Amino acid sequence: LQSSSAWFSFQSCFFLFPPQVCDKGLFLSEQNICLPCNCKGHADYCEDITGICIVSNCRDHSAGDFCEMCEDGYTLTPSPDGHTCQPCPCPLSVPSNNFAVHCHKGGANLRCKCQQGYAGHLCERCAPGYYGNPMAIGDSCKRCDCNGNSDPNLIFNECHNVTGYCQHCWGNTAGANCERCAPGFYGDAISAKNCKECNCESGHCDMHTGECLAEAATDNLCSISCDECIWHLIGDLRLSNKTLDQLKVAVLNVSTGAAANDRLKYYNYTAHRLRIRQLEKKLVITDNRLPPVREILSRFSTKLTSTQGLLQKAASTVQETEDKNRASIIKVQRNEVISYESLWALPASLPPLPASLLSTHILFSVCHFIVKKIINFSSSIDGASQKLTEKMERLSLADRDLVQRAAEHAEELEGQANSLEEDLKESDANGFVQRAISAANVYNNIVKYINDANITSLTTLNLAERAEDVCYRMTVFMGDLNKLVPELLGKLKVVEEKKPVNNVTANIMRIRELIAQARSVAKKVQVSMKFNGQSSVEVHPRSNLEELKTVTSISLFMRVDPDEDPIEDRFILYLGDRSGKKDYIGLAIKNDNLVYVYNLGGEYVEIPVASKPVSQWPAVFNYIRVERLGRHGKVFLTIPSQTATDEQKFIQKGEAPGTDSLFDIDPNNLVFFVGGVPPDVKLPPPLSLAPFVGCIELASLNNEVISLYNFKKTHKMDVTTSLPCPRYKLAFSQSRIASYLFDGTGYALISNIERRGKFGVVTRFDIAVRTVANDGVLFLMVSGDNFFLLELKNGFLRLMYDFGFSDGPKLLENNLPKLQINDARYHEVSVIYHQSKKVILLVDKSHVKSMENPKTTLPFSDIYIGGAPSRILKSRPELAAVVGLKGCVKGFQFQKKDFNLLEEPGTIGISSGCPEESFMSRKAYFTGKGYLGSTAKISPFDNFEGGLNFRTLQPSGLLFYHNEGSDEFSISLENGVVVLNCRGTKVKSHKKQYSDGRTHFLVASVNNQKQDRDIEPEDFQRYTEKVQASLQDCPLQRPPAVLLSRQQDNSSIARHESQKSGLPLGLMELNDDQGPSLPNTEPCYQSPSPRATHQAFRYGGITNSRQHYKDLPDSFSERSHFSLSLKTHSSFGLIFYVSDAQEDNFMALFLAQGKLVYTFNVAEQRVRIKSEKKYNDNAWHNVVFIRDGSMGRLILDGHTVLEDRAHGINVSWHISSPLYIGGVPAGRAQKNIQRNSAHSFNGCLKNLQLDGRWLSPVSETYGVVPCFEGHSEAGAYFSEEGGYVVLEESFDQGQRFELSIEVRPRVASGVLLHVRTAEGYFTVHIHQGAVVVLVNDGKHEFSTKVSPRQGLCGGNWHNITVIRDANVVQLDVDSEVSHVVGSLNPSSTSAKMPVFIGGAPESITTTKTYVGCMRNLTINKSSVSLGKAALVSGAVSVGNCPAA
Repeated sequence: LQSSSAWFSFQSCFFLFPPQVCDKGLFLSEQNICLPCNCKGHADYCEDITGICIVSNCRDHSAGDFCEMCEDGYTLTPSPDGHTCQPCPCPLSVPSNNFAVHCHKGGANLRCKCQQGYAGHLCERCAPGYYGNPMAIGDSCKRCDCNGNSDPNLIFNECHNVTGYCQHCWGNTAGANCERCAPGFYGDAISAKNCKECNCESGHCDMHTGECLAEAATDNLCSISCDECIWHLIGDLRLSNKTLDQLKVAVLNVSTGAAANDRLKYYNYTAHRLRIRQLEKKLVITDNRLPPVREILSRFSTKLTSTQGLLQKAASTVQETEDKNRASIIKVQRNEVISYESLWALPASLPPLPASLLSTHILFSVCHFIVKKIINFSSSIDGASQKLTEKMERLSLADRDLVQRAAEHAEELEGQANSLEEDLKESDANGFVQRAISAANVYNNIVKYINDANITSLTTLNLAERAEDVCYRMTVFMGDLNKLVPELLGKLKVVEEKKPVNNVTANIMRIRELIAQARSVAKKVQVSMKFNGQSSVEVHPRSNLEELKTVTSISLFMRVDPDEDPIEDRFILYLGDRSGKKDYIGLAIKNDNLVYVYNLGGEYVEIPVASKPVSQWPAVFNYIRVERLGRHGKVFLTIPSQTATDEQKFIQKGEAPGTDSLFDIDPNNLVFFVGGVPPDVKLPPPLSLAPFVGCIELASLNNEVISLYNFKKTHKMDVTTSLPCPRYKLAFSQSRIASYLFDGTGYALISNIERRGKFGVVTRFDIAVRTVANDGVLFLMVSGDNFFLLELKNGFLRLMYDFGFSDGPKLLENNLPKLQINDARYHEVSVIYHQSKKVILLVDKSHVKSMENPKTTLPFSDIYIGGAPSRILKSRPELAAVVGLKGCVKGFQFQKKDFNLLEEPGTIGISSGCPEESFMSRKAYFTGKGYLGSTAKISPFDNFEGGLNFRTLQPSGLLFYHNEGSDEFSISLENGVVVLNCRGTKVKSHKKQYSDGRTHFLVASVNNQKQDRDIEPEDFQRYTEKVQASLQDCPLQRPPAVLLSRQQDNSSIARHESQKSGLPLGLMELNDDQGPSLPNTEPCYQSPSPRATHQAFRYGGITNSRQHYKDLPDSFSERSHFSLSLKTHSSFGLIFYVSDAQEDNFMALFLAQGKLVYTFNVAEQRVRIKSEKKYNDNAWHNVVFIRDGSMGRLILDGHTVLEDRAHGINVSWHISSPLYIGGVPAGRAQKNIQRNSAHSFNGCLKNLQLDGRWLSPVSETYGVVPCFEGHSEAGAYFSEEGGYVVLEESFDQGQRFELSIEVRPRVASGVLLHVRTAEGYFTVHIHQGAVVVLVNDGKHEFSTKVSPRQGLCGGNWHNITVIRDANVVQLDVDSEVSHVVGSLNPSSTSAKMPVFIGGAPESITTTKTYVGCMRNLTINKSSVSLGKAALVSGAVSVGNCPAA
């Protein structure tokens, strides 16, 4: 895609065009030429443009961007074809004797990094504590095993380095492995380690029982009399060994390392050789005297030879046994259900079970407990129907004695739960047990908060009865939560409405948060369910159902057992309308084939995987993925290998008939059934089959993790008889890398982090992160007022911490390229705290930045990864804007110790794995001046099909453009109509305008002949040209001219006064032009104007915070003299900018790394003046910058004068208004200013003058407020100068709408929220100290209000919640509740319209704007960030507000 001067770009979000690629072994260069890949003959595919080889395709153990390196354990070897990768000869080149982690050549020498247990330059010997002969083919080093009975004074568990015989048995033990008591001692040397001396006259006893024996139980191997010389020789040997042992112990006691032990071995060897030489001399003398000894030795050698043969036979027998055992294990896995039942039936008197059967038994027991636990908490979320009316009738019968009985019962349940938790932890092999425990812990928290609510509610008898009933039922029905939680939420609502107790409201909000966490846990439980041919599960589909309409994908793991259940036609899953008469997607088994079925517009297609019949599937979990992109569908089948790492992969494609490309679904009637359906649900004919038999585990829906345990209902699912099938999580290659997926809602909590390592002189944290998100927390530590935060901000790493420093938090913030890590690649980030006074930041093992602070020990014990609970983030203003991480974490280490995040008890809402689809960018946002360009070869003129989603408010603009010479192909909007132009032939849409801000989907095709097309979604990350286009967020921003245009009120009941003033009905009481208003009912505690520096303004908070000035003097093109005062702590940011329309001529003042830079152009040259010192110390500094023709001068604080000029040039220089102060509109200045400074700076300016005169009045203001003095806190501030915010998203003002916000007003009247609906309006405002909600649905108008007893203007925060359900509106202000029931308009329709916060344009209303602070805005239970608003107009600060 690329821009064309014939069209102008516009705001839209779109995706989906098929790229063209070169043939195998070639790549597409920037010149659109296919060039050969340079992969050294080790790969067939490489990336376009860069030519980098696809690393996963590098063969022959090669690696690197061009397969020019070798994998670990291999080394480059020259060959006629270039190079090959051979196993490291460490010490031998055969695979069985390659013991190196990796190796490399330095000149002629080879250096090996040995595996644990090996030593030497070539890993040719065993390290201390190990034995074996690495130089012998097939041999390796094993750890010494002395049964814990070796000398504790030794550094290593010493044994003979070849034979492995233990040489220093301790505690009266003996034997090759110190496995028995020494002669003269008896007892248990291995377990009890209690070898005691025999108390026998003979000195000999039974080595096990201690029973005295007449003589030693030993064999006399020498029955002949020996020469006296031999006895002397033996004595000398004993004395030598004793001396050497003493010497070795002495040296080892002095030494502290392996080097001393090696030196000792050298001494041992030298002394031994000396002794041997002496003995050899004696043996020469006595050689003739030893024929009997030689005869004995000969017979002994013969016996050794025969023994060796026996050992070889034994080894062969052991190998055969292992093979049979392995085959038995496979057989057991295929028949695990039968094995499980038979295990329970075995009598206790039978001998011990084989290890494989025992592990199967334990696994099934674990699954049994898991399923019970998960079923309970999942049912608690969305279980049985709420019979509230019946329950409320029994409330008055509650007995206070129930509280005591409930407490006792809760203690008993807590003890049982703790015991169960410990049992589960011991057998948690795959992490899913811990997630179930996490969910249970969530509900324990719910009980706690219910008890808190109960205690507080005892202030009145009526409230106490309800709270006691809740507490009683919470504890008694803990085992049946599926009925309790919906009932609980309803009763909490009753308590909330009946009695205004602040603590109850706070607890209820906390309970709702905990239940949301439980939902997140349930959604990520990676455990299967077993279907028996009668059972079914209805699953919660994803929340954003709009995305399913264009693209739909479902992935799952499925297991069938052809030996146990013959393969028949069976239903697997269904996603579609409950009636079965509209569009749907399904999966089934038909004619022994896996079949993917989907219906679009009444016509369906079946795609069978005929190349792999289901009856030939192994009885293990197989991976299935189905995709639909418009009319095109694919089904993928992956079967894991049973013997190697290779997998079998199958793919089948299909295309739906007809022209419909959208999956037309009604969110209110959408159902998702797995395994079967209840009797009252009718499936479409292609899926009307027998229910499924086997095990299914859901994986994802549109790349979002989903689980069967996040169900709405189950039907005939008896987990006591249908136990889940265990799935080996590492069976598929994509799962073998340990990683964790964060979706922005969950987090990992590591409690008591020092249990694995202590804070020391050097304290280190390491985390590997992969993401494409702009913002997200990596890790956070909080303790009281102290905190330590490492996060991603605008794509760059940002570190902030405060350990109680007198000068406030320390901030490490920089836009260095090394700090930008949101590029969809893994980056290793390390934070080192050195000497308790210095923080060092490393990225990809490279030092980036350091920062010092007063010496302070780290005051933390817990650490949050990837996010944190809202209560933690609200504890400090600096943390209020922190958002959860969306991406993957491959590993987290503290002091180089790894943590399994899924096994940590505090972990909530994360899952294992890192799907590649999570990092594709399929959306783009355009500002009206940019484009995306691709060099992929396509030819849309002959045979082409492509599609895209778009939404915009502009009537005209270019969507897609391609040209080949003079031939052009384009798709565009012209006055709201879609136009396709192919070689001059135009096709236009009819009867509809598409510039309405809603999402529309179009498909364009050019067909000359029928051809099979491979349709793939586009990944914008791979596009080579990105000009003023964002791939992150996709807001819909109404241009100011359109936003401020007058909206006509076509209501048939509009009053004459409303038409005259342009006000919505009901808001006329707030109109300043309607004459004097009533006096305020209460004076405001805070002044409408907080204390601020005179004529000073604060910029920042949003990227494009700025002021516009016009009416520049005529002399400006020749010379100018600007002066201002500056106060900031920003390292980067724009302060001043002016240019012509094309930005060829410009002048700018900006911050770069805390230093001031003044620059302007003179023709093609640039004058650039940069200060030597930094000025971002948050103190006031006077700045003068002068331009006189080609000369520039920068004067700082009246004494530092810097000057520069362009030589030999005298050209005209002209600019045009406006002049920008504090920042520029989006996309401007990037041509002339470095990227990391082309945004608004964060700080204050005052005394702005041009040529000694004040500038003309400000013409436009965006996100600029007075420079307030004193402390600030998190929130948005609306200043009395006026302003408003337009949210980045439009919200559905349909049958149900919910708003929650906290406010601290400085005036008694003002608009909080205003929305124009399709028929009327919806507004929330304060008037004379009361909160008012006003609704007009086009035919009727109704309102309700609350005047809180505490007052709104007292300087405190107030919590406002508004819930509209059709014609019923409820208003809650600090737990004071009011509601109104209006007339119902049956013709009212849902519509998404812009939402105004704090005020609105004068064309919509001239009412008073709000003055004061706001925070924690949520709409329809979704948190709204004002910092990401589509428009911030006027004097509004979205980053912070003045403290009370």
